[in-house]
Amino acid sequence: GEQTGSYSSSGWSNRLGTVLTPAAIGVYTADRPFYWNRIDVGCRMTVIQLPSNGDEHDLWIHSPVYLDKSLRDALRQLGTVKYIISPNYEHLKYAPQWAEEFPEAYMWGCPGLTARMPDIDWSGEMPNGIRPSSWNTNTETTTNTVGKNCWDLEEIQPLHINTEVNPFTGKPFFNEVIYYHQSSGTLLTTDLYWNYPQSDGIPNSHLESTELTSWELAPSVDTIPLGSRAWKFGMDRIYSPFYNNFMVRNESENTQIGRFIIDQGSWDIKTVIPAHGDLIRGKELIQTVLRKHLL
Repeated sequence: GEQTGSYSSSGWSNRLGTVLTPAAIGVYTADRPFYWNRIDVGCRMTVIQLPSNGDEHDLWIHSPVYLDKSLRDALRQLGTVKYIISPNYEHLKYAPQWAEEFPEAYMWGCPGLTARMPDIDWSGEMPNGIRPSSWNTNTETTTNTVGKNCWDLEEIQPLHINTEVNPFTGKPFFNEVIYYHQSSGTLLTTDLYWNYPQSDGIPNSHLESTELTSWELAPSVDTIPLGSRAWKFGMDRIYSPFYNNFMVRNESENTQIGRFIIDQGSWDIKTVIPAHGDLIRGKELIQTVLRKHLL
């Protein structure tokens, strides 16, 4: 029979049970369960409507999830899929499906991805070490070096996290490019930063802020599955320290990247959309959270 869709009834990885959820003006998320060894680790795709001079927007897709009829129909209401972004080495599962479904769209990957997935007709990949044009030190790899068939890199700005190395292979592990959407002040991360919920199921209950925030619009859930709670523990208590202590190869540049993101660059971040876990809103809270995570 007809496939009914990959999104679920409301749960921790899709609190509203929606196909697409508004996150900011012109920004939408597709929150989905994503299973790793039968553990729902959750995953989130982001859709951005690009500025349009006509009646229809072009759509910029970040970290695509499974594409079903419901999602196709919802995207059709928003505009035309123009750019599809695979931001790191891990968020790749559905890239072939999207490339086949939208052959007219431009497929963009992180550095090195075209060689890893040669079966996809890539339009290009972000250059190694890519920095926003406002980067405050001399670098040869700015957004001015990217070739054709790309979006406006001032509207959605890339920053390559090129400071990591797998200690067992000597090569990058995630090789992630994060993105900042200028118009909405939104930062998109995949695996650089995650925000899995606490066991109580309340969004961001482990975070404190003096600012008025809007995440209360995301409902609580009664129970976080045991496997998902164990995953959060492993990521927070085991993987994160290992990454910071053994996988960061250039501490100085890593600190420079962190400071640019938080408060020393041109990015005015109002919302953080991680691929895993809950969104964060409010400039003061975001700076506090990212400072703890990145520095």
